[in-house]
Amino acid sequence: MEQAVSIVPFTVTNVSKCMCPKCPVQTESKCVNGKLSTIKSALKNKPLRREEIPGVYCGTGTATCQDISSDKSCICGTCSVLTEYKLGALNSVGHYCKNGAAN
Repeated sequence: MEQAVSIVPFTVTNVSKCMCPKCPVQTESKCVNGKLSTIKSALKNKPLRREEIPGVYCGTGTATCQDISSDKSCICGTCSVLTEYKLGALNSVGHYCKNGAAN
């Protein structure tokens, strides 16, 4: 599956800034929690594999976990990645896990 190029690079630095793992949308997800338990080893992969990292959806596209609750409020507005890449100026602010990457 080919990914659209996003203005947010999928890097270890951006993963470390990402608020997605703390987001109410993801907190009850068994899939996300499983990925968080192995995130240290996933961050060592070159290149990073989006299916192993629960976050930076503004850079990678929609979530690979299907058990997230996108009906809950997202916290994208609190993320420094959003500010750094000026994503607030885009129309699709929030719920990148459902709506896809910021292009």
